[in-house]
Amino acid sequence: MNYKIIAIGHKNPDTDSVLSAILISRFAKKIFGFEIDAVVAGKINNETNYILEKLKLKKPRILKIIKKEAVILVDTTEPKQIIDGLMENNLLAIIDHHNFGGLKSSKPIFARVEALGCTGSVIYKILQERNIKVDKISATLIITCIISDTLNFNSPTTTADDKKIFRELNKIVKLDVKNFVNEIFTAKSNLKGISVDDIISKDYKQFDMGRIKVGIGVWETTSPETVNVQKDKIIQALLEKKSEEKMDYLFFAVVDIIKNNSDLYIVGQEEAELAKSVFSGNKKEGLIFLRGVVSRKKQLVPPLMDKLSRE
Repeated sequence: MNYKIIAIGHKNPDTDSVLSAILISRFAKKIFGFEIDAVVAGKINNETNYILEKLKLKKPRILKIIKKEAVILVDTTEPKQIIDGLMENNLLAIIDHHNFGGLKSSKPIFARVEALGCTGSVIYKILQERNIKVDKISATLIITCIISDTLNFNSPTTTADDKKIFRELNKIVKLDVKNFVNEIFTAKSNLKGISVDDIISKDYKQFDMGRIKVGIGVWETTSPETVNVQKDKIIQALLEKKSEEKMDYLFFAVVDIIKNNSDLYIVGQEEAELAKSVFSGNKKEGLIFLRGVVSRKKQLVPPLMDKLSRE
């Protein structure tokens, strides 16, 4: 059944975005007093597909444009990351763990934005505060959000609350953590059915940094070499994307989730000069190696924002 009220995350949905929308739909009646429909703003990735199939959950339908639906927005507040149609008068709630991206509302809304490792953790705290019991499937969904978005607690976005929530929920789920993490990361790294365009677009976001438009894509994997072997094709696709979307700068990072490093793809001289000044890296064969960098939110966007917003 399709409801007139939806929960939806950002374009190019990642696991936290999709599962957070599902979680809100599962508890909407108890939190808000009405039922909602969980939808997604784009094709679901292999990692998310894996956990939905494992838990035998129905995949949310893809919504191309918001028409008359009232919206509960999860995992973003950036207007450029939201599908078309969201207006000031149809936003009901925001639940997120990022910075404020400039959304406006014409009326009071429910808003919970907290600096945690994932939106799933924010949702869990909302449930706790309302004494709402979490079932085994929902606990598994939240645990998956935490593992995926914090890269198994290796990202600098990880907080003590995320670790505590994980421990509390695993008392319910009783996972073999090592095996579960391996399953999630194997699914995350799976390139089956993934084109070069998918690689650069699956986890891609646009940002306004002052007057400058910047696109930043990320691919998280246990095997960077399976992506980097396609480097020339990827750089060409990035150049085309930069031109089509009229970006001033475009970056793409292949994140090694085992060694906790990144290869930053450099598509032009402008990107090379900016990256060198911001990240102190030297371009080599189209890449800049970033040691210890795994988070777009904490380690890529802030220094770029600081640099470009002053220009």
